[in-house]
Amino acid sequence: MNAVAELQEREGEAQVTLQGVVARTSLDPHPNPFPEGEGTVARPSTCWGQNPSTHACQLIVPRGCERRVGLKERLGLAIAAGLNELFGPLEKRAFGILMYHRVVDPPAGVPRPTWSVPPQLLEAQLSGLLARGWQPWPLSQVLACHERELPIPRKTFVVTFDDGYANNCTQALPILSRLGVPATVFLATAYLDSEEPFPSDDWEAAGQPGIVSDAWRPLSTDECWQMLASGLIDIGAHTHTHADFRDRPGDLLADLQINLAVLRERFGIAQPAFSLPYGTKRDGFASTGLASAARAVGVSCSLTAEATIVRPADSPFDWGRIPAEEHDTARTLAARLGGWQEALRAKFQVPSSKFQGSRSSH
Repeated sequence: MNAVAELQEREGEAQVTLQGVVARTSLDPHPNPFPEGEGTVARPSTCWGQNPSTHACQLIVPRGCERRVGLKERLGLAIAAGLNELFGPLEKRAFGILMYHRVVDPPAGVPRPTWSVPPQLLEAQLSGLLARGWQPWPLSQVLACHERELPIPRKTFVVTFDDGYANNCTQALPILSRLGVPATVFLATAYLDSEEPFPSDDWEAAGQPGIVSDAWRPLSTDECWQMLASGLIDIGAHTHTHADFRDRPGDLLADLQINLAVLRERFGIAQPAFSLPYGTKRDGFASTGLASAARAVGVSCSLTAEATIVRPADSPFDWGRIPAEEHDTARTLAARLGGWQEALRAKFQVPSSKFQGSRSSH
């Protein structure tokens, strides 16, 4: 059986268990299901060689909905924050990964940007964590320590940005530089240097007249080099097209190979870190088959969007990330990195998260 067929068979089997799966279920299929030498080459669909924004390449792009931060969630976060301040982080050996996307001030007269944290809030969140004794590490450093089974201090956190918005360079980079916080930017390479919004961008004002382009524009090659030159930013893989790869591990494998080829040819990056588009388990955006495809192409990890801390026994091909949102303060992020929100959700059997928009309703 060839690698893609085996991936698809494994994915079909996994669908039986994905319904109602708990957040801590591992997606990493050990051992590697591919015989040596297989799973490394796939023929891409012809549309992936074209401009994905044209009609010649029909992308399947899920749309989120406005995420309402209700009273129960706010109360839970307040309790978690109080417990974290009283007792400190849960578990002696764990760390957390934060997930950001867009960094922009909300323009007047239009709906608030989705997947966004304003620059002032980003700085307040990160500086507040530093003041509370949290240490920012590069993703590459925690991966290296995990591989060598070296201890990682409990109050360690990692910063990541998904998609590759231009404001990661124009707005976030100056803040990260002032604070000395390293980060990884996961790049969907099909849109590099584009002057059009990401097809996956569900902010209705993106690309509209009067909206500054840095609020929605993808990164340029020069901006990527500027971030790399800072010494604080690593660039990771986020697929080439940022399409919906549910139930399509073979297509993910082919698309991700293009993604890696662009990173290698443009920036000399080999074996980058990888984060799954959308990345939630309940919807199937993270699954056993997709984790197998990521492992097959040789990335160093495959991060999901499950809001969980990372424990020593967790596989890097199933590490979760905590979304940092507009309603978050340094206090609530410390509680989430400390594992208290996750523990309360487990205690009261709150289901794992589903994909939805991140424009919080206040």
